[in-house]
Parts: sequence; C-alpha cells; structure tokens
Amino acid sequence: MFNPAKNSVIVSRQSLDSSPVGNVRLGIVMKVSKPSHISRSAAALAGASLLVACSAGESNLERGAPQQGNMSIAPYGGGTTQTPSTQTPSTQTPTTQTPPSTETPPTTQTPVTTPPATAGGLGSAVMGGAGQTTDRYRKADVTRDGQNYYLMANGWGPGFQSQSLSWNGTSFTVEAMQGEQGMNYEPASYPTVFCGVYSTDQSRPCGLPATVASLTTLRTGWSWRPNDNDPNAEYNAAYDIWVGNGTTRNDHSGFLMVWYREPPGQQPAGSLQMQNVTVANVTGTWDIWTGSVGNKPIINWVRRQGQDTLDMEFDVMDFIRDAQTRGLTIPGTHVLSVAVGFEMWNGPITNLESVDFYVDVN
Repeated sequence: MFNPAKNSVIVSRQSLDSSPVGNVRLGIVMKVSKPSHISRSAAALAGASLLVACSAGESNLERGAPQQGNMSIAPYGGGTTQTPSTQTPSTQTPTTQTPPSTETPPTTQTPVTTPPATAGGLGSAVMGGAGQTTDRYRKADVTRDGQNYYLMANGWGPGFQSQSLSWNGTSFTVEAMQGEQGMNYEPASYPTVFCGVYSTDQSRPCGLPATVASLTTLRTGWSWRPNDNDPNAEYNAAYDIWVGNGTTRNDHSGFLMVWYREPPGQQPAGSLQMQNVTVANVTGTWDIWTGSVGNKPIINWVRRQGQDTLDMEFDVMDFIRDAQTRGLTIPGTHVLSVAVGFEMWNGPITNLESVDFYVDVN
C-alpha cells in the first residue's frame, strides 16, 4: 500500500485517486502529510501504467509463459490495484534491472490439491519448496504443512535496481535490495507470499477465494524480523487482503490492509480517520486510514510508527466486523486472497526476514 510522504495530497495506490478515503479499501490511498513522500498512493497514479509495463512480461518459471493482457497489480503492501480492462501492457523493462545470474531453482515438490482443515500456529510448520533468485519477477509455488501458497519476488517499482531473495515455504528473506522510490513515490519492490487470487496470479487450492458469508473464521498469523536493518529504513511490513464480488481477479473490488510496521517517511493510502482504536479479539491499538486506489476502496489498520508488531495471529473476520461496526463498507462478497510482504521504498535493505506465515480457512 502506499504511504505518501505526508504533505497534503491524496493519492491512491496505482492510480492517484481523488476520492481516497470514504470506502473500505483493501489497497492503498494516501494523503500526503509527511513532508517529502507521497508513498503508495502517489506512486499509484503515475506509476499505474509503469507498473503494468513492468509486470507485463514477468516470467512465471513455475507455471509457464509470461502473463500478458489485463492485470490487477497489487505489488506493494498497500497493494497496487490497477485493473485495466482493455489495455495491453507494454513489454518495457526498466534499464536499472539487474538480470538474474545466480538463481537456484526451487526444490522439487508434490503439490497438495486439498488444503488441510486446520493450520498449525506460528513456528510449528513443515515448509515445502525452497530456492534463491535475483530475478525481480520470480514466482514459485510453496507449501506450509501441506497447504498451498504462492511466492512472488515482485520487484515492480520504476526505481528498482537489484534484489536477492531466498525462500523456504512461506518463510523468505530479502538478502539484499537496492533501489529507490519512484517519482510518484512507488516502492522499489514488494516481495510477497499469499493464499488465493492476488495481483496477476493464483495459488494452488488453499481455501480462498471464499464468500464472506461462508467464513466462520479466517485465521492467519505472521512473524517477521528486521534483523540488522536501520530503524529508520523505509519499508513496511503489511497484510494486503483482496476482496471482490466473485472468484477471479477481474472481480476484485477493494482492499483491507493490516500494517505491522509504519516506516518513517511513508504512510498508508488515504487519510487518517481514527486513532488509537482497538479491534475486538486483536491485541494492541491501531490508527485507521481509508481511501481509494484505482477507484477501489481501501481500509488500513496501522500500528503507529515506532510500535512495530513482530509476531501476531488473528482472525481476518474480526477486522471485517470492525469495519462494519464503524460504518465502513466492505466492497465485496468474497475474500479473494490474504497476502503478506514488505513494501520497500529505498535501499539498501539487507537480511529482512519473513519468518513464518499461514492462513487457515474455516
């Protein structure tokens, strides 16, 4: 999601949206009020077309040919949500890209087509599918306790320079990332792992998409570590949850984001609506930002800067009920996907680690 610098401009994730906050959005919109960057939102608008161009020819080594054509791209934590319906993205490749040269293919695995009824808590999983890459668009099927997930290196930003990523199941480490925010404050990269239909891709069966009405619980947990990165480094750690009115990416209609970390110099898309609120059954307090990205509403629950959450498990349905209680409309009948990752605006970033992640659909 975007984190505009904090001036006074309302921008949206991948398309500067002028009506950012009103509806619930699971993407990002931003109101610039931090002095120098517009972050996600701002980047969105001007970066929307660039984003499509960068992702248009990305290679899917696990599943065959590059995807061309219509795309819903949510490359950054706030989720970029560009959904061109008649546009054919170009095959432009930024000149600052560092071609992959030392890539290690993922280990062989046997995909599981039936997700388990339950998922283990954080730190108690058997991971499947491992690899390492310097390819900015590398993708891979991975598993955790036999359940399917999908990983994307996702170095989509116009200011991307290079990235080295390693993974084992839903655990991944940004060994090194070099780049800078785009002219419209786009993040340089947003490596992510997810269950469901997200961006231009879909994981193998994992229980999502699913109708909101059919979900008793949608438990999830994520743990991550900053390790040796500067406390002022410009990256977030965030969930990007897509909702829609059907089961395909063309049905994508909005976003919900849960930020475990708000970095200095960046902020969520939209505008600040509420401060220090609590969500039933979820620990801690949150600031709520709302807006729109690409004309799609987004709601962001954000841990205040300096109050990073490194480990937490929760029920996504508690956030959905919280939005409804506050009069925020969830613009969709389905949860399409649950994703986590790091939106990185400026490097260098090293040894940034996603330790464990799971989704348990009931």
